Amino acid sequence: MGIYNRKPDVIIRNGCIVDGTGKMPYYADLAIIGDKIDYIGDLKGVTAPLDIDAHHKYVTNGFIDSHTHSDRSLWTAPEAYSFVTQGITTQVAGNCGYSMRTIMDGCEFDPAGDGIDCVYNLPGPTYPKGSLAATLDKAEKMGMGNNVAFLCGHNDLRVMAQCYGVTPTEEQYKIMEDFIDEAMQAGFIGFSTGLEFVPGINSKPDEVVRLAKVAAKYDANYSTHMRDEGTYILEAINEFLTVIRATGMRGTVSHLNVKYDNGVPNDYLQKGMDMLKKAREVEHLNVMCDMLPTTFATGGAMALLPPWVYAGGWDAAKKILADPNGREKVKGDFCRYWRFLSYGQWDRLLYVQPEYMPEICTVPFKDLVEKSGKEPIDVFLDIMQAAPTLEDANAVHIQGNVFFEQQLIDSVVTDPIYMWMTDASNTYEPQEGPLAKNTANVQEYMSMIYFFIRYVRELGVISIQDACKKVGSVPAAHFMLEDRGTLEVGKYADINVFDINELKINSTFTEPCKYSSGMSYVFVNGKPVIANGERTGARVGKVLRHLPKN
Repeated sequence: MGIYNRKPDVIIRNGCIVDGTGKMPYYADLAIIGDKIDYIGDLKGVTAPLDIDAHHKYVTNGFIDSHTHSDRSLWTAPEAYSFVTQGITTQVAGNCGYSMRTIMDGCEFDPAGDGIDCVYNLPGPTYPKGSLAATLDKAEKMGMGNNVAFLCGHNDLRVMAQCYGVTPTEEQYKIMEDFIDEAMQAGFIGFSTGLEFVPGINSKPDEVVRLAKVAAKYDANYSTHMRDEGTYILEAINEFLTVIRATGMRGTVSHLNVKYDNGVPNDYLQKGMDMLKKAREVEHLNVMCDMLPTTFATGGAMALLPPWVYAGGWDAAKKILADPNGREKVKGDFCRYWRFLSYGQWDRLLYVQPEYMPEICTVPFKDLVEKSGKEPIDVFLDIMQAAPTLEDANAVHIQGNVFFEQQLIDSVVTDPIYMWMTDASNTYEPQEGPLAKNTANVQEYMSMIYFFIRYVRELGVISIQDACKKVGSVPAAHFMLEDRGTLEVGKYADINVFDINELKINSTFTEPCKYSSGMSYVFVNGKPVIANGERTGARVGKVLRHLPKN
């Protein structure tokens, strides 16, 4: 490229460049001017205000997390400390059909976003025109520690239209269609569904297609938590592909895996992967999937309850759960979602985490059972019965041992149709605010860095360059995050600098609220959010809008 004669703001020297494309690593210096990468090559003799020696360190693309739930927590934890300490510089929020829920219990909105009202801080249940689009404006004004792209959630569209039944009225359809159109116009990057959860569980496939067609006009992505991830997983994949065929959208199957001993043969995962690959190769459909890295996972507790329990509202549901006969009926209709629980494998349920009972969120479920003297299913149903509202019940998380590691290696880690994700929410450590009690989950603090520690460093089942590609160019292209995901001249300077041997997970099941460590520097849009291993608190992330092309 000739002699470099510009004056960079930052130089990163002597590092091993892993550029996020899958190419072999190489040694070079890198210069940043403003928010962009300005040069990659030999910078001997050139100086900069911030000059970093990355000798013995990787210099990689900032990690893109293709599936988060920070839409509910970023309002009170905008610095995204739990994410940037893992090198996550961009996240895709609003997954599983949820993108417009209220802020977590006991948490306050960061005052930097004051002056802009949106669906998060307005009381509802109906919302004025423009209040969904204002979500992006509020986040933008507030400022964030990393970049965020938003999906528009189907479950919340139904809530906004006050639609909880099977078939929306035309008036309810119009409300949902108008809001999803508003979201796409504002820059939401796509549409998500959570078809195992309330109230999307009651929808029919043709409703999903009808709403997806609105988003498709804006070249949006469709991401789905499918209608079933167990016995009927292949049928659920077919439903997903029907939406893609009907709309031509880019599509993502969320957390595609098969839980072991869950009423479905383990080879169903390979069959499901083959269905997606055939759709890609034969029909040329742009479909992919994502998955978290651990053998344990977090889910929604409400998906365990039969829909008829809450069909008449949550007050009626509480009465059913309190009545001995009603409870016995629930126990007889409990084989869904994590079906292994209905088979008596309650030892696999590690934690139940209700926001309205923070004192039990870090207490192992087996300890709750032993202390109560009750059957495990009754302890679980007691916790659900205690939920004050349907929204509270819908926010209860369960954490359990659900996957085989070898199956993860054979699919998620090594197969190119998978992107890596955390399924987490950005959060704080306890001493920094009340949010931690609502997110006291080891998964929030370590899922991304676990990929690199376990599969790259310890097992060596994937190369550093392929690992970075899964959180670099692949999700950047799939979600149309322009100029993100790779280390190339002219691209945004989202960059990580680290010694892979220094990466460390500090979060545990009993003390989950601890940040990971080992990142020497993390740059977001050319500015350090981690410097010399310390958090800077800088809010330099951007709302990544996918705007209609004129």
